[in-house]
Amino acid sequence: MSALIRPTININGTAPEDLIRLRLEANRSINLVVEWLKEVTPNGRDYPDQDRLAADRRTHYARIAALRDLQGVLLEEAIAIRDQQS
Repeated sequence: MSALIRPTININGTAPEDLIRLRLEANRSINLVVEWLKEVTPNGRDYPDQDRLAADRRTHYARIAALRDLQGVLLEEAIAIRDQQS
């Protein structure tokens, strides 16, 4: 995952609360996406070829892992923004 986006809080910029809120909303939205992706996990009844099933499941779980990584980054950004207010 790429470096964190850490805006500098200033009087003319976006309110810190909004910067934090939007990141947390994105984080919650990713939870919904992950839940939907779990519903479409490749399963054996749709794959007569077991090798293809295994490969597609690895790809599927890698996608979910990438989304979870993004959630962690968004949370770190929100915390970094919050900490600027101290």
